[in-house]
Order: sequence, then C-alpha cells, then structure tokens
Amino acid sequence: MTDLTGFCAYRSNHASRARKRARDDCHNRLETCQVSRYVVDALIVFGYRFAVWLAPRLPERFGFWFFARLGDLAYLFNSNGRANYQKNLRHVLGAEYTPTKANRITRKAFQNSLKNYFDLFRGHALSEAQVYAQLASVEGLEHLDNAIALGKGVAGGSAHFGNFNMFVHLTAVHLHKQHEVVVPVERLKPEAVFEIVKQQRGAQGIELVPADTAGRVLLKKLRAGAILGLAIDLDPTRTGPIVNFFGAPAQLPDGAAVLAIKFNAPLILAFNRRLDNNKCAVVIEPPLDLERTGDLQQASRAAVEKIAARMEFWIRQFPEQWILFSPVWQADKSETLVAPEKKERVTSA
Repeated sequence: MTDLTGFCAYRSNHASRARKRARDDCHNRLETCQVSRYVVDALIVFGYRFAVWLAPRLPERFGFWFFARLGDLAYLFNSNGRANYQKNLRHVLGAEYTPTKANRITRKAFQNSLKNYFDLFRGHALSEAQVYAQLASVEGLEHLDNAIALGKGVAGGSAHFGNFNMFVHLTAVHLHKQHEVVVPVERLKPEAVFEIVKQQRGAQGIELVPADTAGRVLLKKLRAGAILGLAIDLDPTRTGPIVNFFGAPAQLPDGAAVLAIKFNAPLILAFNRRLDNNKCAVVIEPPLDLERTGDLQQASRAAVEKIAARMEFWIRQFPEQWILFSPVWQADKSETLVAPEKKERVTSA
C-alpha cells in the first residue's frame, strides 16, 4: 500500500512538473512571438520611413523605372495576388481571356501598383506645380466646382484604377485647402505606419479617417460641406448590395450612394489613367442621376448599379489600370471567409 501511495505521489508530482514545463514553454513561445512581432513592426516602420525619405530624392524617371522593377518582382513572387487578379480578369476579358494576355495585363498591373507606391512615398514633398506637372490632361473640373457650389458636400467615388490617389491630390490642390477632403481607409498595421501616412496626406490637405470608425465622421464632414473620397469597387465590410458586374454577381460598396441619396449631396465619379510616360489623364464625370424615391435601400442599389456600369466602361477599355488584387465576384470568394468585424455604417444617424 505504501508503495502504491508513493507511486501515486510520484506520478502526481511528475504530472505537475510536466504541466509547469508546458506552461513555461508556452509562456516562452509567447514572449518569443511578441518579440518577433515587435522586431517585424519596427523593421516595417523603419522601411516605410526610409522610403518616405528616399523617394523624393530619386530622379523621377529613375524612380518610376525602379518601382516598376519592384512590380516585376511582386508579379513573380506574389502568387496569391497574381491568382486573385487573374480571377478578376477572367470576368473583365470574358471570351477574350487567354493565359498570355492575362499574364501581360497582370504584370502591367503589378508595375502600376508599385509605381503608385512611389507616388505615395514622395507625395508629401510635391509642390502644387509638381502635382499639375503629373497631369497630362484633366477633364470635368467644372463638374466638381458646380457640385461644391451647391453647398451640400460631395460624395466622390473612385475605383482602384490607375493612379487613383491623384484625383484626391488634384482635388486638394485645386481647392487650395478651402474645402476639406476626407478619405476613409483601412487602418494600416503597424499603427505607426498609419500615423505616418496620415501626416503625409495631411500635408497635402487630405484627412484620412480609419474605415472601422468612419461612419459618424463622414456624416459630420459631409454636412459641413466636405468632399469625400470613397472606394466604389471593393467592399471590405461585405455589407453592400450584390449587383451584376461584367455579367456576374459581385458585392460592391454602397457608402457613396447612401450618403449622396440620404443627404441630397451630388455623387461624382472620377477615373484616372496612368499613361506610358507616367503622367495621368483624369476624367471627372458629371454627377450621377440618383433616384430619391424615399426607399433608401432600393435607391442606393440602383445607384450602385449605375456605378458598376461606369466602372465596366473604364475597366473594359483599360484592364491593366484596374489595380485590385482581392477577389471581387461572389464565385471567386472563399466560402470559408470569417465574418468581418462589425464596422460603423455610413447610414448611422
């Protein structure tokens, strides 16, 4: 009996020591992960600060060439982004899709995407004259001016198309900071990088607000007469309507439509092509004709369908300008996606 008692005590002590070692190992691994995450975040912040310092100092022609080569590397090694882009491209090209054509367009899109980063990194250092020098042509500024003159604010929409930030930059420069330009964006990680980007945009007269808390801010800004810069081709909240887009169902954001309809503000779309010489051709379209029937859901859906038609018009002509590496169509989205975190809706009062 004594031997049995001793054996049980031994096993109990052994199990206790094993649990303690397991807890210690888990704690050590957690500490290692935290240290690794800290190191990675620090490297990202350092890299971003370095890019922001370096990009304005590069000769413009060399800078675009260098970032295009980085785009070539991204095309080769970012297999997930490449696959997603070509899924989107199948819908755009339809019967004209071939692997050779898709690879050529995808590579060009990666190059354009990295060129946009070059413009992002140096944007804060561009003077008004340099911003205008980036523009090969601008059509439709009168539509923006007329919309602003109504005094109701402007819901501006743009796709991830060409150098899509240029419309926002042009608006800020054109208005000489007389009107607020507010853009909701996904919160970047680490937080320090997001703060740097906010400071960069702020220097250009553009206010960035985190998309996860943007609802009430956008309402307040629009009521005060601000110009909002809203995405029209990607719905990270997955709350927009599913509409026909290039002949197949796709969920598109309705924020710009809801704000414009609910608060009787004009909804203006802008599209910007990056030319071969890296200058930009900007087209600001006339305000969309919106239905205001009293049924907000029905009216906003009709508006999104009109937005989708305008995107089809531009993307079909210049597919390499559409720089979106996330799946857009319902058929291409994984059925195992985890539900997104609840975000503030722009329809909130």
